Amino acid sequence: MAKGILKGNRIWWFSLIIWVALAGILSSFAPGAKDFVAANKDAGLPADAESIIADRQLEKYFPDNDGLPLFAVFSKESGLTDDEILMFTQQAEDLKVDKKYGDIETIPLSHMPPEVRDSFLSENKRTFFLPITLPENLESKDLHAAVDQIKMQISADNDVKVSWTGPAGIAADAVELFSRADIVLLLSTVGLILVLLLLIYRSPLLTLIPLVGAAIVYTVVDKMIGLATKAGLFTIDSQAVSIMTILLFAVVTDYSLLIFSRYREELRTHEHKSAAIRETMRHVKEPIFFSGSTIVLGVATLFFALYEPYRNFAPAFVIAAAFMLIAGLTLLPALFALTGRKAFWPVIPKYGDEKADKKTIWGKIADKVTKRPVAFLIPLVLLLALAAWNMTKIEESYDLIASFPEDLSSRIGYEQLGKDFSEGSLAPGTLLFVSDHKLEMQDLQSAIKDLEKIKGVDQVTAQGHPFSEDGKSAKLSLLFKGNPYEHEALDAVKTIREKSDEILKNADLADTELFVSGESAKNTDLRDINKRDTIVVMVLMIVLISVMLGLQTRSIIAPVYMMGTILLSYAATVGLSLFLFKVFLGLDAISYRIPLYALVFLIALGVDYSIMLIARIREEVSFMPFADAVRKGVDRTGGVISSAGLILATTFLVLATMPIYELKLFGFIMALGILIDTFIVRPLLIPAILMLLGKWSFWPKRIVKRKEAT
Repeated sequence: MAKGILKGNRIWWFSLIIWVALAGILSSFAPGAKDFVAANKDAGLPADAESIIADRQLEKYFPDNDGLPLFAVFSKESGLTDDEILMFTQQAEDLKVDKKYGDIETIPLSHMPPEVRDSFLSENKRTFFLPITLPENLESKDLHAAVDQIKMQISADNDVKVSWTGPAGIAADAVELFSRADIVLLLSTVGLILVLLLLIYRSPLLTLIPLVGAAIVYTVVDKMIGLATKAGLFTIDSQAVSIMTILLFAVVTDYSLLIFSRYREELRTHEHKSAAIRETMRHVKEPIFFSGSTIVLGVATLFFALYEPYRNFAPAFVIAAAFMLIAGLTLLPALFALTGRKAFWPVIPKYGDEKADKKTIWGKIADKVTKRPVAFLIPLVLLLALAAWNMTKIEESYDLIASFPEDLSSRIGYEQLGKDFSEGSLAPGTLLFVSDHKLEMQDLQSAIKDLEKIKGVDQVTAQGHPFSEDGKSAKLSLLFKGNPYEHEALDAVKTIREKSDEILKNADLADTELFVSGESAKNTDLRDINKRDTIVVMVLMIVLISVMLGLQTRSIIAPVYMMGTILLSYAATVGLSLFLFKVFLGLDAISYRIPLYALVFLIALGVDYSIMLIARIREEVSFMPFADAVRKGVDRTGGVISSAGLILATTFLVLATMPIYELKLFGFIMALGILIDTFIVRPLLIPAILMLLGKWSFWPKRIVKRKEAT
């Protein structure tokens, strides 16, 4: 016996040493995931998107248009003087940045007539802006550093407010926002899990085991993603890293709670802890394997998305989920196996303790559900369906700046320009006419008139010299009515594309092509791609996870009601969240990314708890009547699942500390969805369905009838 115990401990020591060594070696040379955060090429759109094709055509015929715009915005309530404006323009023309960041370009307004400078001044003379062009291919950190150097060289009187916006200003602010919030997010997550574990288990050392395991796994995952992004295998953005951090710590904690819950049971029936941990892993390895596999498959469906940020999410999260799964089967049991019984003080499991059979609150709830399943099923389904119906009213926003803090420089400058100029001027589009013959301005007048009749279009104008060197192409500025990121502008772009042939024909430009470029054009493509990606990802998730559930339950029926309940839970969560956001925050729309991200993570994580429950019921059904197995399954898994769900939901609420409003809303939706799964779907809805289906719950697997007779 002693020899077997020693051999078992050697296995766990070997597992722990491998993990610690891997974390140590990677930490010594590998970069972190945040070190190579980068913006997506072509705004994340595929090369055949109409807006990207338009950009390529624009670069071809007007090659001097390359660069990333930064707007220096000067505002003064009493109005800006000519001397102040001249001083700002001279400062801009003298700007310099380190050579490693490349060259910057400014318009030499100080040498131009006053009327030219006045075109950058609002009618009320309160706001003046200067466009500065930075190299387009700068890495995020280099862009932030270059913008910082520019800011230091621009000065103004105290009564003049200076803000920095435009694509470069927004990108630089995003880098700073996440760099400031990273450490807060990590410390908040760890601190919150520590407090919750202490409250739940009241065992100081027990609270450290999940955190030690999560810290080791996080180090390995962070460095592996860093190596992959450094090698250029994929890119990752700051939001993905933030969500990955939350997910990793929460899921590793969930697996730790599952292992400990069963380990505590086995310590009561096994005198030696090595035998107890072996028996524990014999029972929990299946739910951990299938739980981790559903997360891996869930996030892997993003590989099939066309939108690059979604696609780049996939490899980073597959890496994280795979290491979490491996850790759940190796590292975490090793930490428990190598920790003595006394480490669990004051919740020390005693060998032979008969109190293990004492029914918990979840067992009492299970008694009521199994006796009256219809009374629970009908009202719960109706309430969830009512909340889900509100999801049909969802409105998606494509305005990134709206999710920034109100006191952020890029948002202040953005809103100042919208206030004193026009919202349409914040992100004007570009119309490119490409013809087989030389174009003249009079050739375009008819087309301009037709374009300005389109709903959502304010005006179409020519700025500077609109024609290319060969005269066969022309570019015009397209201003929208209202916010260029809202649906009216996106619909206007779509209408222009649909009517382009008709407009060109009416203008006698049948041999001419019309392209629409700019932010609104990109978001129009993104809106269509996002709808396509959501459908593709949802279908793939349903199919792949249903297959995994079928393999786990060895059933055809079980995956149907398990997936059905989680999809209903997802729709109800989003619908209820939209209602709450409208009532308490006055929000009419949420970021277009939130529904898809919530779909992926709520389904992948929500199914986990159902897997844990069903696995325990399937284990018990071989030893007792079906109804008793359902009651015992709910009773024995109730504590661990409710604790895990509470921790997972609360850690997602940590995203409320992030400065990006989009992440705050996503964190709330995730927390609400997890709580619905934990306290409604898993303990009430699924047991009610099981009781109504009876022996068909795991069809075609036959329930053991010989035990029912006893």
